Amino acid sequence: MPDTLKTLFKRIQEGMEGLAGAVMGDRAERLLDEEIRTIDDALHGARGEHAAAKARRVANEQHQAALTARIGETEAKVEAALRQGRATQARAAADDVVRQQTERNQRAEEGQDLTVHERQFAHVVEQLEGRLRRLKHQLDILRASNSLQRAQATVARRQPGDALYPEPAFASAARMKRRRAPAQGCGATSQGKHQKTDADPAQAVLDRARKRITSSARKR
Repeated sequence: MPDTLKTLFKRIQEGMEGLAGAVMGDRAERLLDEEIRTIDDALHGARGEHAAAKARRVANEQHQAALTARIGETEAKVEAALRQGRATQARAAADDVVRQQTERNQRAEEGQDLTVHERQFAHVVEQLEGRLRRLKHQLDILRASNSLQRAQATVARRQPGDALYPEPAFASAARMKRRRAPAQGCGATSQGKHQKTDADPAQAVLDRARKRITSSARKR
């Protein structure tokens, strides 16, 4: 195969590989982005459930506190009725105390379940938040990597030669540094020569004049 066709084939291969990498990178970005949206929706729902569980728990505690206050009031009625010798009223008030205590005990049991549910939803929210952070971090890294690969593929397609892979950035920098070194060295040498010869142009003119004077005096 002629060298021209080999070079052309390699260039085409490089372009196809770069395009395939970009397509795969874009597809991975889309998949990660879809998963992020799914986790974000789940997190939104979990936060709502956690807030609702917390509200139910707080309402339950408030109801228990109200029952405790009413039990105290009803027990005071029992005591007052007994002091007044009203046995029937005292008995009725005592039944109310028992009923209220039973309801408070039931509320206390429900409160324990509500507390457990609230903690469970809080744990789910925490897990989803951690998962979402990791996915966003992975997406940022993937986007940066895909952008770098596309840039390197573009540079590789523009570079002459038979290189199949993009040149690393540090290698390119080192090559440019080597190219600059001779030029800078030559510049420094020429500059040094220029400084030696033309450090003081007026002095050079004077020296030449003195030489001419000396030479003319010797001839006389």
